[in-house]
Amino acid sequence: MIFSIIFFSRSIFKLGKIAVVRYINHVRLWYDVAAFIIANGALIFWMYRGYDIFYSDANDCDNYDSTAFFNSIMFMVLFVGYLIGFVYLMVLLTLPCLYFMIRDQAETTRLNSGGAARSQVPMILASLSRTQYDP
Repeated sequence: MIFSIIFFSRSIFKLGKIAVVRYINHVRLWYDVAAFIIANGALIFWMYRGYDIFYSDANDCDNYDSTAFFNSIMFMVLFVGYLIGFVYLMVLLTLPCLYFMIRDQAETTRLNSGGAARSQVPMILASLSRTQYDP
């Protein structure tokens, strides 16, 4: 139940973003970062707490017919949470690889289209004298 509330609270953050974009657009990026950290931080905390509760020695929910169903639901919630964490971890680990792959592809495309091996713009800009610049 708590996992579902935290997971679907992201919709509340989306509704809040409407007001942020409409009235205080200059803090939109910070709002997105804060919403991401708050929502995922709460999910991580609940996953830790749920793991602690589910795998504790005091958990005897599986022994009683009236709570066995809730024990299965808690296991599924933990499984979904671990799956979400695994996806975040894979994204975090593959983004640097994708960045370098795209950068190397762009460099290869630039060289194949007749571009210079090294850009000479920084060297030219460094050699320009700006002592008599008067706009």
